[in-house]
Amino acid sequence: MIRILGPVCVESGGTCHAPRSTMVRGVLAALAIHPGKELSRDELLGLLWDEPPASAEANLRGYLSALRKDLGDAAELVVRRGGGGGRGVASYLLAAEPAAVDRTRFVSLAIAGGRRLAEGDPEESSRLLTSALDLWRGPAGIDAAGSSRLRARLDALDEMRLNAMEDQAEARVHLGAYAEAAMRARSVIADHPLRERSWGVLIAALYGKADFSTCLSTYRKAQRLFRDELGIPPSPGLLAVHSAALQYDSAQVRSSLRSMRGRLDELAHA
Repeated sequence: MIRILGPVCVESGGTCHAPRSTMVRGVLAALAIHPGKELSRDELLGLLWDEPPASAEANLRGYLSALRKDLGDAAELVVRRGGGGGRGVASYLLAAEPAAVDRTRFVSLAIAGGRRLAEGDPEESSRLLTSALDLWRGPAGIDAAGSSRLRARLDALDEMRLNAMEDQAEARVHLGAYAEAAMRARSVIADHPLRERSWGVLIAALYGKADFSTCLSTYRKAQRLFRDELGIPPSPGLLAVHSAALQYDSAQVRSSLRSMRGRLDELAHA
């Protein structure tokens, strides 16, 4: 499997083999974001450098050669088309099956898990999301060099991961696994304190545990945070979760979480 959800490598026989150069890892990450899609030479250069140096084309040829060597038996996956004998500008693609790239598997599983959650099947949603999140080993392409454009595409995958983590936490609320839901929500908040949905899930989980005091104090903490950091009040979605908790309306607490969900299918095309 080609892995970019964390350090970039090719996994074979349970061992990850990483290209030795950060730029070569950047080439692999750029190709693996959309396996099977042809990238023109200029597109690939734009993913590697914000301002390509004069030697960019020669460097790219060297990186591709090094990548094929590093891939060993999988070298044939890096395909070059055109660019010789009057056949026009070269293009490149990663000729891998979607299931052989962790990014593609994650996106498919995460979207499916989000949809099952929206359809009212938290148990199947949780199963799919667990499989999706287990593919991650750290921030996407953390050890790959590249342009701000490549980093933006990798950051979009990190955002999808956060949405999937929040979907998983919400699914656990609907399944009555309140302690686990609270733990998952807190893990997101610890690194991303301004994610309102995680606060909403945490409040719902604490309400489910019948820890009403902590539930209400958690809302007040979130309210202060958004006021102090952003100068804005909580969103209508977070306010709705809090209001439902004040009214001891369990059905409305869970219902209010729906308005805070992200759009994984839109993020998948970022």
